[in-house]
Amino acid sequence: MTPKVALTIAGSDSGGGAGIQADLKTFAAFGVYGTTAVTAVTAQHTAAVLRVLALDPDTVLAQVHAVLTDLPPAAVKTGMLANPEVVKAVADVASRGLLANLVVDPVLVSTKAGSTRTASSSSPTPRSSRPTSRRARCWPASTCATS
Repeated sequence: MTPKVALTIAGSDSGGGAGIQADLKTFAAFGVYGTTAVTAVTAQHTAAVLRVLALDPDTVLAQVHAVLTDLPPAAVKTGMLANPEVVKAVADVASRGLLANLVVDPVLVSTKAGSTRTASSSSPTPRSSRPTSRRARCWPASTCATS
């Protein structure tokens, strides 16, 4: 029997406790083959998020389309969509019905460090990319959402 495939579109947690690493562990625990589209790379450990580098939307979309082409997922989960441009790119794909059984988990705040921060800025996540903006873009195409 071929296992079901799931795709997580989220940030990477170098400490392994959240992001794509946690999603892959959860998928495996349920016998699901996990695939990923990385939206951001973090430098973090159990006490703090030290740095966040957001990937550009084209790179995120290239990963999503590579997975959709070869390993069509039965379900898709989003996590940290690192900036408004990535949110828009993922929402556009979702609005075309390409992300089956979409679960939106609008991750913006680390329990370790407060608001997520990008490598190019030490300021908190811009107001335009806070949860309300993300809900407005991604939730209409979702099957369910977390809070």
